[in-house]
Amino acid sequence: MGTDKKSKSRSATREKILQAATQVVMDRGVEALTLDAVAQQAELSKGGLLYHFPNKNALIVNLGERLLQNVEAARQNEFEQDDAPGTPGQWLRAYVRSTERMSKESLALFARLSSIIAKMPPELLQSAEAYEQRCHQRLEADGIDPVQATIIHLAIDGLWFSEIFQMAVPNEERRAQVVETLLTMTRSLQ
Repeated sequence: MGTDKKSKSRSATREKILQAATQVVMDRGVEALTLDAVAQQAELSKGGLLYHFPNKNALIVNLGERLLQNVEAARQNEFEQDDAPGTPGQWLRAYVRSTERMSKESLALFARLSSIIAKMPPELLQSAEAYEQRCHQRLEADGIDPVQATIIHLAIDGLWFSEIFQMAVPNEERRAQVVETLLTMTRSLQ
């Protein structure tokens, strides 16, 4: 029982640190992401932070993994709430909907973290590559033409990237039309 409490406490502290790191990045940009800044934001000593994350790379890796986990959880939630469960295209519809509904905070965090992608630790890139591989496998097994599914996948990702980088962002009406067309395509390709 005591070990369980310690584990929950460690987990809560790790989450507090990751939330603090997110806040630092959101408020001050990725260049302000230092261990000192995160410790201060989390109201912990630097030693307390280092107990959970031994260096900045470990913090960045965990921040990226947390973001990917949140995206996957949102996607799973959309999958379970699909209006045509068990039909071809269910996973792709979940992908479109979860990407379309991604929070503004997640979009902003992705945008800010992308500025350091070239300098990211190999471990984070491995996590992202594994995530993309899982997406690709689900896409291939979704029961619709893989080429058409890839087109839908790339289209929603393109919409997402346009929003992240604030380039050629369609107005709300056009955006809704694009998303609805992509969802319709997942049904018409069965």
